[in-house]
Amino acid sequence: MAKEPLSQVDKKLPLVQNLSLGFQHAVIAILAAIPVPLIVAASTGMSLGQTRFFISAVIFTAGLSSILAALDLVPRTSPKLPMIMGASFAVVPVAIATLKAASSISVGFQIMAGATMVSGFLCFLAAPFWAKLQRFFPPIVIGTNLMVLGTALLPNTFHWMMADQAYHLTASVVPKAFYLTVGVFLFYVVISKYLKGMLGNITILLSLIVGTIAAAFMGMMNFATVKAAPWFAINMPLNFGLPKFDSEAILTFLIVMVLGMVEVSGTATGIHNIVHKPINRVQFGKILKTLGLGTLLSGLFNSVQPTSFVPSVGVLDLSKVHSRFPIATAGGMLMVIGFIPKFSALIAVIPKPVLGGIGFAIFGVIIGSAVDILKQVDFNGNQNKLIIGLSMGITMIPATYPNFYAHFPSLVQNIMGSGILSGALTAILLNIFFNFSDLRSKIN
Repeated sequence: MAKEPLSQVDKKLPLVQNLSLGFQHAVIAILAAIPVPLIVAASTGMSLGQTRFFISAVIFTAGLSSILAALDLVPRTSPKLPMIMGASFAVVPVAIATLKAASSISVGFQIMAGATMVSGFLCFLAAPFWAKLQRFFPPIVIGTNLMVLGTALLPNTFHWMMADQAYHLTASVVPKAFYLTVGVFLFYVVISKYLKGMLGNITILLSLIVGTIAAAFMGMMNFATVKAAPWFAINMPLNFGLPKFDSEAILTFLIVMVLGMVEVSGTATGIHNIVHKPINRVQFGKILKTLGLGTLLSGLFNSVQPTSFVPSVGVLDLSKVHSRFPIATAGGMLMVIGFIPKFSALIAVIPKPVLGGIGFAIFGVIIGSAVDILKQVDFNGNQNKLIIGLSMGITMIPATYPNFYAHFPSLVQNIMGSGILSGALTAILLNIFFNFSDLRSKIN
């Protein structure tokens, strides 16, 4: 009988190899960090200064969360896993709704901080019991939720393409913006076909760089805020003021937290399989404790809920180096980058049409990942197809009619007005309704 491969997650590497692999993971991780603050900032009218700080905070906390996953800094909480953390896309609609409903962006960040910190704390408390709750999130639910997520976020690509004409439903696209978006998109398609290995894993970053350079030559960029931004600044906790604890915001962020727990559990399982590290109930608990602690700290630093970044799994598989220490190194690099406002200022001034060009890739990959998970689902003799169809239908309501729930109480608006939350909840509840007998057999 063949022996199981030994895990190398605890193997310490030579300094040069550790730094080079850490840098590679850090570059990949930046892609997991910057899209979320850019989407939220573009949709809420943040100033460039606020956007710059938000980007820095997200990069900083992504690094901090990655370190917590790799190193046992807080005793008995870390899974000691090579898992890069980024920002959760599921947070986007509730963050936008919270910031728009607040009297100012600063007050909105205070409410977000309170809701994020409470969500993280409750996730930490629920971690030991998560293994028992996972039966409610089989592949049909996880796959549908990912499809809901990608579909609900895809319209952002069209808004970015429209640039200053976004959300004006009778407006036409500006030719210059259209050509830039299509150019970035085609560039991404071509390099995705021909680049392999390390370069193949950073095609989105390369497209972002080339698109930004093209935008500069087209006269679509203003570097004044980049020049004015300092080279170094410490991200102070609670930059926008003390957290505010709004019950409706906390409930909506808790729903996003549950979705994040499902997502991280799935990704972590894949990582364990790749690195040949045993996974059990205690290990699952540590994974969720790390997520909860990372979320609590993210709220403290005015960031958003972190999540494991799926492409990092591919990097682990390709590199064949499974040590957790390069991940910790990457986390440290991200924290340092979070202290460089000039970098965040440069990200903040990237024209929206450039983001539109890579948006199809970012959100399309999420939908593709959903299809991959749904291949595991049995569709014979059950209503699983209906679960997917109805969930997608509910998701599309707010995308088609943004004010569909305007006459309902604010709590209903916050939950049902988000296609991600309403679609995900529909999938969870319909699975319980249609597949209750299967769930009950697992309980017994």
